[in-house]
Amino acid sequence: MKLKLMMAGVFMLSACTTAPVVSEFNGSSVKLQTSAFGNVKEARAATQAEANRICGKVGKRAEYASTRSLPDYTVEHLYLCL
Repeated sequence: MKLKLMMAGVFMLSACTTAPVVSEFNGSSVKLQTSAFGNVKEARAATQAEANRICGKVGKRAEYASTRSLPDYTVEHLYLCL
């Protein structure tokens, strides 16, 4: 019974989406991390919005450059500030 409850909890948590986390910003680019378990379209929209906000602080706009998977089940998105 405990195993079933633990497994149900894991599946419910994996369905949760979290806000993108800024992992690096240098004025010319911004790297954002999201969970690998979330909805791809929602993550892309959320990271684009956050990148626009961060790049806007230096008077620039964000342009998507690349995505890579990290070993800890996170995904890192790179945006250039142009």
